[in-house]
Amino acid sequence: MHPAVLVQANDTHLHEVLSWFGSADEVLRWGGPDLNYPLELAPFKADSKWHKNHSFVMLLNQAVVAFGQVYQRLGRCHLGRLVVAPTHRNQGLGQQLIKHLLTQGESLFGTQDSSLFVLTDNQPALKLYQNMGYREAQYPQPIPLANCIYMVKP
Repeated sequence: MHPAVLVQANDTHLHEVLSWFGSADEVLRWGGPDLNYPLELAPFKADSKWHKNHSFVMLLNQAVVAFGQVYQRLGRCHLGRLVVAPTHRNQGLGQQLIKHLLTQGESLFGTQDSSLFVLTDNQPALKLYQNMGYREAQYPQPIPLANCIYMVKP
């Protein structure tokens, strides 16, 4: 098996990623209140601010196994819309994805500090982020989802 590699996402990759979501609740949990189900390429690109965010997929043996976006928020590299393909979960790929994205963020934004949002009932993601050193922090604005927290890693 070859190591997983991070590449800039294209429309072909994105079609694969969008197929991983089977309900409005899954889309809300992943992408927040700005995204609509069913996911379609053009609306997703507009709603996810594709033109402003840096979007990547992680490939393993040429297969798309994970997706994430990075952008600058409050002086940090912010990680958004992180997801591992359902068939590849619980294999350590989430941690690899985050490490790859942080490398991109440091290169793009010149900072090693990072942040993300997570729903408190998404225990697998919350545990992953805590194990990687993320801690809950105060966010300076209201968060549009009631059970969502802001986490930072200096």
